[in-house]
Amino acid sequence: MIKVLFSDVDQTILNHEHQIPDPVVRSLKRFGEQRRVILATARSPQGIRWICEILGIEHAICFNGAWIGNPVQQTCLWETSLDRSLALSIVKAAHEAGVPCLWYGSDATYTLERTELVERESENTREAVVVVQSLDDLPGQPFKVMGLTATPQDGRFDPLRTRFAPDCAVTSPHWHVLEFTPGSVSKGKAAAQLAELLGVPATACAAAGDGENDISLLTWAGLPVTVANAIPECIGMAKYVGLSADEAGMADVVDWIERERLIEA
Repeated sequence: MIKVLFSDVDQTILNHEHQIPDPVVRSLKRFGEQRRVILATARSPQGIRWICEILGIEHAICFNGAWIGNPVQQTCLWETSLDRSLALSIVKAAHEAGVPCLWYGSDATYTLERTELVERESENTREAVVVVQSLDDLPGQPFKVMGLTATPQDGRFDPLRTRFAPDCAVTSPHWHVLEFTPGSVSKGKAAAQLAELLGVPATACAAAGDGENDISLLTWAGLPVTVANAIPECIGMAKYVGLSADEAGMADVVDWIERERLIEA
């Protein structure tokens, strides 16, 4: 029986307008009344706090597994970060390639330049972005560095992925972003770690996700599910494919889990 549902956020729970459809709110809140819903996202804790508040969610995995904790209470159970010198090299190379970058620190999100892409990302995730003057002003060791592009397949991400993939985890959950996180982490590893802490086996966990960074999560979970807008790899792994995120697909997924009697009444 399924006791925990791990779910990606963007284009899984949220639609392409970065909103939670009302049917998804109702379904996930109903599911969470007797079970657990845990977010597993590339976003920062600040970027999902409002979602946790709406859905009554306690635990979340952020930065593709580099942070585990409670975004509402701002408490951390476990975290790791990118090596500073590596992160600075990524930002420098991206800047030289004309790719705007965001630096996700422990207290805020930073950038070297407030571009239109940076503003759009800030609006979509509801996070303020701090502009700094130079690489040296970027603080500490970030959980994640993320590059942005406005054009699908414009080729700017390719050399960055090739260069830095040996040194860290590089994923592109959606075409407009390229994410760099510590090589030791993934959503799947973080889910396994949190599930063990909660005393729940993988066989009692469902997981939903639509992108490249969700593959490890769906591989780990006893019941992988997804939405219709997911990449082919996620669709191929899923035991059930719901409607698209724009059609409140996660409500469809939860309804299927309940319909198949995969949870205790």
